[in-house]
Amino acid sequence: MKARVFGAGSIGNHLTHALIKRGFSVEVVDIDKSSLLRMRDEIYPLRYGTWDDSIKLLLEPTQNLVDLEVIGTPPDIHSKILLEGINLNRSKAWLVEKPFTYPDLDHINDLKNKLVGFEERIFVGYNHSVTPPFITFLKAISKKNNVTRIYCNWLEHWGGIFKAHPWLKGPEDSYLGFYKRGGGSLMEHSHGLHILLLVINNLGLKINNTSSSVKKDQNGNYDEYVNIVFNLEGSFGDLIATYTTDVLTKDTSKKIVVETEDEIFSVEFGGYNGSSDIFRHVCKNNELKTIYKKNRPDDFKYEISLLGDMLEGGNSRLIGNLSCKWGIEISSLCSTILNH
Repeated sequence: MKARVFGAGSIGNHLTHALIKRGFSVEVVDIDKSSLLRMRDEIYPLRYGTWDDSIKLLLEPTQNLVDLEVIGTPPDIHSKILLEGINLNRSKAWLVEKPFTYPDLDHINDLKNKLVGFEERIFVGYNHSVTPPFITFLKAISKKNNVTRIYCNWLEHWGGIFKAHPWLKGPEDSYLGFYKRGGGSLMEHSHGLHILLLVINNLGLKINNTSSSVKKDQNGNYDEYVNIVFNLEGSFGDLIATYTTDVLTKDTSKKIVVETEDEIFSVEFGGYNGSSDIFRHVCKNNELKTIYKKNRPDDFKYEISLLGDMLEGGNSRLIGNLSCKWGIEISSLCSTILNH
């Protein structure tokens, strides 16, 4: 199978490596030659041990049909590349890195209309949602009808992002420092929001309304902190779910928790300094803790494996977690909150 990756930055390297491991032949496209050279000479060999000479580095894409186009550029140009690929029929399927697009409702509605008929071929890179610990978590809570509390925190100082992007001096050097381009805490950390919405959906709950608070930086360019309260309705009564995210917290906490009257279920992502994901189930005086060892490249292998299987004729229900409908819904919600 063949893949085309747009963007030679950090995410482009991770996804290229995952594609190579899955058996794809890969071309990487970036309009900046220095980014391509940095990928070849620095990022890829430092992360994965050695450069792979089979990877083709290009300043513009070939027009050859590929099985999968991966869009790992800044969010404000995702839609341009995606629509161009669709119009030229360059690929059988597309994977767009999160967030799906930038937070502007007029733009999102226009994009949604232009994607009609292609939705089943477009996926969004919410990779945490297809990992073993989260799937275990979803199965564990799926038949619970006495849920009392749901919350998700995605609290992480973005120093880690800049460590992975040493060519950036700070948020102002990229889209990250501008919420209108898809940066800031809510959109950059929208993995957590996606996971929370999946849980709400999995439990058969309906969102009646939301309220939120947002703290932006001193120039108003990006959101440093966001809290959202979801008022929910379900067969077992009304309850709330909360989502909190920021780019300020140095004691990283990326966790989702569901509590019932007598049980607690949780998944912590990137525990033990990023070396593990942890599923936890507490029932009365008993605690089950399952530790899933991982490294950073492991975060991408499950989504690429699912997409590879689909392209080879497989049909896993899990791939629905990556559906572009979630990308559109989350981008719309973020737009409503950030532009309030």
